[in-house]
Amino acid sequence: MSATTSTKQVKLTILIKKLDTLSTEEFHHYWRVEHPKAWLSVAIVKANVLKYSQFHVNNPVTEDLKTKGLPMAGYDGGVNIYAGSVEELMAVFQDEEYLRVVVPDEEKFLKRSEGIMMLGWEDVVWVDGKEIPASSDA
Repeated sequence: MSATTSTKQVKLTILIKKLDTLSTEEFHHYWRVEHPKAWLSVAIVKANVLKYSQFHVNNPVTEDLKTKGLPMAGYDGGVNIYAGSVEELMAVFQDEEYLRVVVPDEEKFLKRSEGIMMLGWEDVVWVDGKEIPASSDA
């Protein structure tokens, strides 16, 4: 098996920061309401992405937890993108329509150069009070 091929679903997590010119409310609204219109208008996204979810940071609570000494990350949100393979995921980011439609839209609300990515797989261990046994291919 190659370094890019796996039998597991691929998960890409990107931590993002809002543009300084936007309020927190404007950022969260644009990302949740407007950005999905651009994202979902691209054919390869619908073909290759299995799941897309957004994690919106609760800024007041984060700031409060920082004052209590917890090491909170300096990001405004995170996006999780799932695909069947690394190749399918990378095809999205190299697609001409994606580059023409989605990238300019991202530049309206987030600092693309400050995003941090992690790529791997998700192992679910506990759901609704029940342990999920580890699979043999872990």
